[in-house]
Amino acid sequence: MNTHFNDLLSPIEVSFDRLFIDPNNPRIAEDHSSRYDRPDAIFDPVLQERLTTRTYEVYQAKDLHDSIVAQGWIPIDGILVWQHPDRPAHYIVVEGNTRTSVLRTIRGPTLTREQEKLKRLQKGGSVPAEDIRQQEQLVDKLKSIISDTDKLTVFPVNAATVADLEQTLPRLLGVRHISHAKGWGPYEENLYMTQLYRRLFLQRHGPDETFRLEQDLIDQVAVQMTLGSTKTRRNIQAASAFQHFKFNYEDRLPEGEEITNEDHYFFELILQNKYAQEQFEFTKDRLRLPDESENALFLWAFSKPRQRKGEPNENVFYKAENIRLWNTMKRYDDKFRTAFASNFDVKAPDETTTTMSQVEADFLTHKAQRSPIHTLDNLLQALRDLKGETLITQADFLKPALEKISDLSKHYLRMMEADAPR
Repeated sequence: MNTHFNDLLSPIEVSFDRLFIDPNNPRIAEDHSSRYDRPDAIFDPVLQERLTTRTYEVYQAKDLHDSIVAQGWIPIDGILVWQHPDRPAHYIVVEGNTRTSVLRTIRGPTLTREQEKLKRLQKGGSVPAEDIRQQEQLVDKLKSIISDTDKLTVFPVNAATVADLEQTLPRLLGVRHISHAKGWGPYEENLYMTQLYRRLFLQRHGPDETFRLEQDLIDQVAVQMTLGSTKTRRNIQAASAFQHFKFNYEDRLPEGEEITNEDHYFFELILQNKYAQEQFEFTKDRLRLPDESENALFLWAFSKPRQRKGEPNENVFYKAENIRLWNTMKRYDDKFRTAFASNFDVKAPDETTTTMSQVEADFLTHKAQRSPIHTLDNLLQALRDLKGETLITQADFLKPALEKISDLSKHYLRMMEADAPR
């Protein structure tokens, strides 16, 4: 494993029932507060059961489950754990939660289901003996996997306190998930950075201070994550704003719709595109969109059904990339005195009378018609900008080019005249 040499201790054997899923994992966290200093919460059986189910679902672990059932337990990649200082022999899995959830599932629901199926087959009377034998083999295989994983070799994180762990984890997980092939998604990366920033802020100000952005704390997170300061700030802003938006608007979605982690991309793109950033007033000091901007984004991108198969997305913005397109339209408008971007006014979203798909079609048509004119305009301007001294000193190079331009111009004019109506 590619980790800092002093961050991990020598491997040890740990009983499987001493391993606990980490509720701070960005993809499965139920809230945004650290539980490392709250052992009663971390090791609560009800929470651990929920985390097992959620981890299995979020990481789509069925393929891994089926592979382990078919081939047995093969400990290829090490599980990283942290022994809680207040609970000896209680190990939080900081890397390997998916495997832990799968092994828990095999021990519980999978074994129970297959044992009950075997009993039904044995009582059936007319069931072929071969079917019973195969089911017996499957149950035996599950019991063998459980036996093989009663104790696991794990790698303890070298951290004596919660503070030590929070200093060490960014290096370990940053290498494995943010700059390595086993990547988290963008939202998980940004949420993790937000959690790091929040801890630093709480250490400095305590829980009663209004949460805000402070540049030196952003810089500390940037160093830990080996990212630039501007990108780190934007990542923290995007994750924080997305969390706030989801909390406020999830219950207003059309029936059957949901806000997914992929929708975090809207907030990343707003921060990456200057015009959208200005329109939504997502300034560099904000951790969420203003109320007016949140409402506009919801009305434009989430207020109508968008996930139904075979039906068009009727929202004003039919995908997050429309934010980038909106920015492109504004640059085009400024250059050619058009008004495509002005179809969308954040301050009056209810008055929007068209969709991005409709404006996009007009925009692309205009670009296609404008392209030859644009080319000729640029050429004419370049010719006007040529100075007499340049024409004289570079005559040997410029004269053939100008003659070619003259010949092509005459040729195109003859074509136009020949095709003109009589």
